[in-house]
Amino acid sequence: MKKLLAVLFTLVLLAGLAACGHFVPIMPGTEHAAMGEDAPAPDGQNAEAEAAFREQPLMDFLGWGSFASSYYDNTPVALSIRVGDSYASPIFDRTGIISACDALRAMTVTDRAGDIDPTAQPTVFTFTMSDGDERSVTFVGGALRMYAGDYTVSGGDALWSILFPGYSDSFSVFDLYYSQAITDFANGFYENVPLSVGRRQNGGATLTSKDPTVISQVFSLLVNARVNRVEESPDQNIDLTQVTDYVFTMPDSTTYTFTFTGPCLTVTASQDYGPVYYWLDGVDELPYLTILPESTIPTFAGGYLSDLREDIAQAQLAAYNEYNGITVIGVYVDYTINGQTGYLTLSGDIASMFVQRVTTITATNELVTPSGENITVSVTLSDGSGPILYFTGDTVQQMVGMNYPCDPNAMATLRNTILELALDSNNVGTFAGESTG
Repeated sequence: MKKLLAVLFTLVLLAGLAACGHFVPIMPGTEHAAMGEDAPAPDGQNAEAEAAFREQPLMDFLGWGSFASSYYDNTPVALSIRVGDSYASPIFDRTGIISACDALRAMTVTDRAGDIDPTAQPTVFTFTMSDGDERSVTFVGGALRMYAGDYTVSGGDALWSILFPGYSDSFSVFDLYYSQAITDFANGFYENVPLSVGRRQNGGATLTSKDPTVISQVFSLLVNARVNRVEESPDQNIDLTQVTDYVFTMPDSTTYTFTFTGPCLTVTASQDYGPVYYWLDGVDELPYLTILPESTIPTFAGGYLSDLREDIAQAQLAAYNEYNGITVIGVYVDYTINGQTGYLTLSGDIASMFVQRVTTITATNELVTPSGENITVSVTLSDGSGPILYFTGDTVQQMVGMNYPCDPNAMATLRNTILELALDSNNVGTFAGESTG
């Protein structure tokens, strides 16, 4: 009986609360009456009971009051824009970021918006703070978009005049660094020509040229390049292990370094934000420029790939256990073949046999411009050393800018071997009919 009375008491209490309680909106613009005698009927009766929309500053409407009062002292480190399903593109200059904050603070939310053009793309502005915290605001068809709906706004026109890389053609490569030193270097290049330009791959030795023509070529490609887009998934879409630095050395020994990760210019304008990867138009020739002093260009008379470079010859000896007790412990192959992209990790006897076969591919001594799909073979020896061989189409790279044509039949066999090995998750395959399992 006590339980029954408790249940009845609870039901009566809930009914009373429903009749006389008040609905508390979670977000601005979601106000409506409690479901009682003042609630509008489904057919629209009592519509006059709805409260009129109250204009208010956009910052207050967003709940950004503390941000609005502190952004001059605690300025975001970056502001990015994303239009539709495209990429997010950041800027890092304090002036532009403050201008965007000022523009938002000048906006007023005036009313609930009517129907928005369904083809209009959302534009999202995101502020990133030094601690990684983010604040985003979205506009669609000129209206503010919130979870509760769309709202008309007035003021803040300056927000739409801010320029972003990739969305504006006005950004040069040098503008992306937000560095006065880089800007001065670019603007004064022809009055204060660098002493040399060098290329360095994966932190290795820097190959340097003092030829004014080569120095000018590298600079011209950079100064005429433009941002195509920003890469948002670099770990998925570019090879983060392939890093190339272009280093200009000035007469006073000052250096200016421009880094590419895979095909993307990599810029860290803010340590808090981290690196940004830019796809550029106009730099396709950059990897193929010969940046070497004439006296250091090695000669290649043609022959086996083991004759191409000393490190390849050493790997071949190790594959036959003829190199001071040093052996092949692994081979990593990154490839694109017939449009199929993948990788292999080989070890043991199969890795040694793979190196034996690759190093006996023949090449001629004719320098050519490479084209076609890429295969990268990275060999690791037991002493931690090992060569990396870069194949493009039917060519092999001796050094950056120096490519030689290989035997096309041998290259076809190499591609087939890689695809056959890729079919076996245990890396047990067949070389020319010989079992390697």
